[in-house]
Amino acid sequence: MKKLHSVLTDDLHHCIITGDCNIAIHHVFNGPNRPLSEKYGFLVPLRPDWHNMAPYSVHMDQKFDESLKRKAQKYYEEHYGSRGDFRQEFGKSYL
Repeated sequence: MKKLHSVLTDDLHHCIITGDCNIAIHHVFNGPNRPLSEKYGFLVPLRPDWHNMAPYSVHMDQKFDESLKRKAQKYYEEHYGSRGDFRQEFGKSYL
């Protein structure tokens, strides 16, 4: 099993919202970009309701989802490349 890491939190074992230890790992970029989320550490732990089981969850709240994408993109631009590089790799800019 692949060891996951995150550049967005120091703790992949507790929800970034509630601190609860019952979590699901959210890939900030999903679909065809899911492997890129793992490669760059764009993962966050979320309690199941904050992940995809409630109207306020990251999969149902576009503002919440895009806030995580913006944080990941800022990290990418600070550590890996330009906005153009990000667009080329992830398909679009969120900033």
